[in-house]
Amino acid sequence: MDDAELEAIRAARLKELQKSSGQGGSQEGQSSGLSAALDQVLEPAARERLSRVNMVRPDRAKAVEQYIMRLAQSGQVRRKLGESDIVEILNGLARDEQKKNETTIVFSRKQTALDEDDDDDDFFD
Repeated sequence: MDDAELEAIRAARLKELQKSSGQGGSQEGQSSGLSAALDQVLEPAARERLSRVNMVRPDRAKAVEQYIMRLAQSGQVRRKLGESDIVEILNGLARDEQKKNETTIVFSRKQTALDEDDDDDDFFD
């Protein structure tokens, strides 16, 4: 290989790396934008709690972040949210998940001609 071919390969590889880092950079930019927005509406203790939840349950932490962002965008957040507010949101999400997973069984029995007779139960009086 001569130097011209080597330089062309290096230039092509550099363009590929810049293109791939540009795509990753946009996702990273969105993530840092979300992080900056959350920093504006969360107290440090609440931010710390959310980061600990993110280590254990990333899906639940994302749901809380999205919920907080919807609240902030609609103008319902008037003060910085504290750790107790995050706990309250997490408990609400847990209740909602539990309601989704909860099953109930309802027995409905057909009434027969014998069921209409209430006089049979008088011996308990």
